[in-house]
Amino acid sequence: MPEQRIPIGHAHEIPPAWGALRTASRRFTVAIREPRGSETFSVAWGELTADPSVDWVVMLDDGTAYPIKKDLFARTYEAAGPGRYRKVERSRLVQVPPDTVALLATLEGPLEVRHPDYVAVGSRGEVYANAADWVREHLAFDTAGSA
Repeated sequence: MPEQRIPIGHAHEIPPAWGALRTASRRFTVAIREPRGSETFSVAWGELTADPSVDWVVMLDDGTAYPIKKDLFARTYEAAGPGRYRKVERSRLVQVPPDTVALLATLEGPLEVRHPDYVAVGSRGEVYANAADWVREHLAFDTAGSA
């Protein structure tokens, strides 16, 4: 059977059949830096571009880096020590079902996300992607309830 392709630009477009969003908290802190000009980052689902006038680059200790809008960062992170930040908002995620491609319209560019990876939902309903391995290593799902 061919993969089903589902365009998703906002949380309300996630099919109800995928189940309720699950909440999780981050187990780590990050550093940030200014983009070096217009900077492109390759992730498993595509390429994201950082614009110095509106983005920060988030850097994980494992060397992973990706762009985030400065205003979104200011709303969702807090200082956790010198040069370190922790996301205070809980992540809200739903796993992409098998044989499905989520065609995400993210703030940084389009991405294709497949099972077993996740669609994550931001504070204003914006969507982005989290790899299943990354979720397993960096997030702790809440044990009760949904988002």
